[in-house]
Amino acid sequence: MKTPGATTDSMLSRRALLRGGLLAGVAALADATTSIAQAPSQQPPTSLVQAVRVAEKQTGGRARKAEMERERGVDVYEVKTVSKDGSAKVLVDPASGNILRVVTPGFVSSIANVFDRDDQRKDQAAFARLEGSPMTLASAIDAAQKETGGRAVKGALKSQYGSTLFEVSVVKDWTMQKVLVDPATAKVVTLPPQGKRKDDD
Repeated sequence: MKTPGATTDSMLSRRALLRGGLLAGVAALADATTSIAQAPSQQPPTSLVQAVRVAEKQTGGRARKAEMERERGVDVYEVKTVSKDGSAKVLVDPASGNILRVVTPGFVSSIANVFDRDDQRKDQAAFARLEGSPMTLASAIDAAQKETGGRAVKGALKSQYGSTLFEVSVVKDWTMQKVLVDPATAKVVTLPPQGKRKDDD
């Protein structure tokens, strides 16, 4: 036979477990909501186009590739620029638009030819194509965003059958799509999801 005290204790224990379960559920829901709010899909204050222009101004070169990257656990824009003097990699903070770091080949490394000569030739070929193009990477990204209504997360100079093109990856409605932008006509063409082309990287 159960005593009244034991029954009361049992009820209190059940209530405590129920209350604990409800609190844990509320906490989990709050965490999930916070995670969704902080997801990378949320548009940062600084756009990829702005990051490209900041990097070009800093280095005096032309951007050939730009994308969102994870650097030491933090999302950053990585912009690769080329000029007649060489190449540079610029890291831009998406939140503030400030330059975090600029990486360029050192003088000693250049003299010793530590950097791959093929990469140097690619950089110079990319610079020549960018100099002869009526459109910049920033303009191509802007055109792709306007055409698709999405947000660009990556853009790069491409060479296809000897022609200069820009390939831009755009996110819209949680879906990634790639488009090609022809600098000669400013025409934007959506690419099929399958298929991979050789690029200039």
